[in-house]
This record gives sequence, structure tokens and C-alpha cells, in this order.
Amino acid sequence: MPGQFEPFSEYDAHERLNVNNSKVLPYVRLGRGDASDERMSTGSQSRFSPPMPPLSLLSLSRPGYLESSSSPAPTFLAHATAVAQLVENLRVPSIHIVAHKVAAPIALEMAGMAGFRKRIRSISLIDPQLAAPGRSQRLSERLSMLGPEWARTRAAYNALARAASDDYFRRVVSEMCGPESLLELQDDPGMVQLYERIGVFFTHWNSRKPGVLADHLMWDKLDRRNWGLVKAPILCVTGTSQSFSRSGSTFAKPDQAREEAARAALVSTRTKPEFARMYGSGKMLFPLSRVSKLCLDFIYRHQA
Repeated sequence: MPGQFEPFSEYDAHERLNVNNSKVLPYVRLGRGDASDERMSTGSQSRFSPPMPPLSLLSLSRPGYLESSSSPAPTFLAHATAVAQLVENLRVPSIHIVAHKVAAPIALEMAGMAGFRKRIRSISLIDPQLAAPGRSQRLSERLSMLGPEWARTRAAYNALARAASDDYFRRVVSEMCGPESLLELQDDPGMVQLYERIGVFFTHWNSRKPGVLADHLMWDKLDRRNWGLVKAPILCVTGTSQSFSRSGSTFAKPDQAREEAARAALVSTRTKPEFARMYGSGKMLFPLSRVSKLCLDFIYRHQA
């Protein structure tokens, strides 16, 4: 539909980002309690003019992840209701939501809930999954859960339980988060500590297995009717490991298909979603500082 979406913003993750003197700023985020839930830092606060007020962080492990109790009703709406009740109990007047992958449908359910949608100032979706995965993907994910925990986690943990100066560690991080991550490691000691802690989230697989299984059930009960009531501003950040050139950028077909699925899923909302495309990202995550700055810039634009 012409005019439904804002024009794409394209970012080259290979371009050097100055993150000297950066600091970790808190923000509001939904997650699944694994490697994608690490805090992300942003560039120097002097980038923002005038200085912006601080944000409080509420970081959640969804039901079934990291030893949290499973939801009695494995639906996106049930998860959204649980988070909304927590926000209500904490007496938080308004929130900005940052959601990664499967948490994206939960964020949209929250933004469409009667009596709660007015509290949401903005929604940032990072590499969102807004449509049910195909049969092959589901089968692959189920097969990956087989086997004892030690066999599943040992390789990932051993690869990342090293110092940031280790060549093998840097290669693994580059594959996961993109080559921009190596520049972030070089520029900022705070980012070194952040990347060194990623490996912890690949351990204790059994504490995340109930959440993964519940996610499979939720796709069978996906209902987008409430998404048509969403009025909060939306930023959708998608990425690809493909390279970027000024003369002609490339975009891998699977990444393009996932992006088009996100556009189709968001077309029913009452807002005008903004899209940012990240080139040179990793297989699992984006460069943490770069994507963090995108989200924080978006949040600060919608503070009022």
C-alpha cells in the first residue's frame, strides 16, 4: 500500500562508529532471557542535544525462560497480559518497549490492549519474528533441543568463555554480531565487558527449554486482531550479513523474505512504522552499540 510505511533507513555496519567514552544507558525491554537479552550501550551522550532525561530499565525473562514459571496459557496475549500486570503493579505510568525476535508479537499485543495501550510511548522491534515459522524451521528447532545439556552448551560456552583479546573469541563474536562488533571491542572497555558476558547466556539450556517449547505452541494460536488497535510509534530494525556498497547494496533472500513478512504483519497497525536496515550484521545479533543507538534515538524522539 503506497505511503503506508516510512522510507527505509539503511545503515552500513562496516562503517566505523565512534563509541569512545560511551556509557550504558538503561531502557525498557522485553526479551526471552538468552544471549539476545544483553544490555546494549550507545554512543556518547553528547550526541543528544539537548541532554535527554535518564530512562529506567525493566528487563524481563518471559515465562519458561531462566527458571521462571511457565505460563498456564501459552499465547502471546497471555504473555502480554502478564507483563502489563507487572507494569501496573509497579505503578509505571508509561513505557517504551524494546523487543527482540519472538518478543515482538508480545509487544504488539501489549500495544493493542484496551486500558493499557495509552501507556506505551514507542515500540522498537529488533529483527522481529511476526509470522509463524515454516515447517522446516520448526523441525530444525525441535531437533536442536535433543540431547543432554552439557553437549549442547559446552561448545558455545567454551568458545566465548575467553578474554576479548583471544583471536578465537573475536572470530566467534564477529560471526554472531558482525564485524562492527570488533571495532566496538577495540574502542570501548565497557563494550569489552559486555561482549565477554554473552557466553553465560548459552549455558543452562534446560532452564530455557520450557520457554522454547511454549513459543512453538503460541504460534498455533497467533491472532493479530489487536494489532489493528496499535497507535504507538514503531521502529523495525532488520539486518543481513550481506555487504553494503553505495553503488548497489545486496540483501540475502532469506533476510529479505523476513523483512517483507514484518512489513506485511505491521500493515494493519494504525501507526506508520519506520524501518531501519542493518547491513553487515551477524548471524544471531547485531553490533550491540549500533543497534542500541538506533533504538535510543527513536525512544528519545518520542519522549513527549
